[in-house]
Amino acid sequence: MKKNAIVSRLAIATLAIGLLAGAAVATEIGEPVLGVQEGTTVRLTPTVGHTSSAATSIAYDSTNQAVSAGTSSTDLAAVYGDELLLAAGFGENVSAMKFAVFCSGTSVAALTSATETIRFYDLANAGAYIGGFSATLGALPKGSYSIYTMTGIDGVTTIGMPSGDILVTQQLSNVVGATRMGTVISYANAPAVGSTNASFYMSNVAAAAGWYLITGQTYSNMQYELETVQTVVPTESQTWGALKAEFR
Repeated sequence: MKKNAIVSRLAIATLAIGLLAGAAVATEIGEPVLGVQEGTTVRLTPTVGHTSSAATSIAYDSTNQAVSAGTSSTDLAAVYGDELLLAAGFGENVSAMKFAVFCSGTSVAALTSATETIRFYDLANAGAYIGGFSATLGALPKGSYSIYTMTGIDGVTTIGMPSGDILVTQQLSNVVGATRMGTVISYANAPAVGSTNASFYMSNVAAAAGWYLITGQTYSNMQYELETVQTVVPTESQTWGALKAEFR
């Protein structure tokens, strides 16, 4: 039953992506952030024989903006996201990603572990799904957030950026320990690379899928960095015998 509820919520969220990006439909109360845990870098395990190009681009980066507040829900399968208006990377593949996770100070316990799934949608094409990946997160104290860095994404899955107007979402599963989770918000709207709208995207059992502002704020944006890499042709390893056979 729980699985069906999550799937249904994702379907609703996908439909809501077709809404006018940036049009806030409601407000959300911000929560105090008590601390920050040093970010963790996780390299996803590449497929056999993958070779990545060195030509990478920072397509979007809002991690330069100060964290102002947290937002969270007891719905541990809640979806959060933001619009990324990319400055580069069109037609390239996602290679690395930074995103923030917040363990609310009102959670019964700290986060022990969880799985985070990142998904991408093309807002220039009616919110069409592009692709995504999942990664395992470690412990996080109550009231704290961490910015996680995922690398080697292009070695695991191909997520091509078809346009410069992208929605990225994040959703937890397999949460152990914590009872209230979410993300952090900046009250600024000045990403170091690229641009975004005024609000953030959210969907949970208590909040309809759509765009939100923290109460009393003009801007409410999330922390993301997106790096892309030029498309390359994968290479496959060969045995010495196979290599010799080519020269006969």
